[in-house]
Amino acid sequence: MTKPVIKYHSRGESGNIYALLAKCSAELLKMKRISEYNELRDRVCAEKSYKGALKVLGEVFELIDLDGVH
Repeated sequence: MTKPVIKYHSRGESGNIYALLAKCSAELLKMKRISEYNELRDRVCAEKSYKGALKVLGEVFELIDLDGVH
C-alpha cells in the first residue's frame, strides 16, 4: 500500500509537530482510519524529540519537507 503524502515546511508553522499531526488526522479521516489516528497520536505525543515524532509519522505517511531540512 502506498503511503499518503504530507508536505510541510520545517522552518514554518506547518513544521510544528501538532500542525503535522493535524494534517495527518485530516488525511486519515478522509480514509476512514480513525482508530489508526488515535494510536498514531499517542505514539507521537510519547516521543521525546521532534525527529522521533517525525519518524513515527513517517511510518504511516511519506513526509516531504519543502524546506529540504532533515
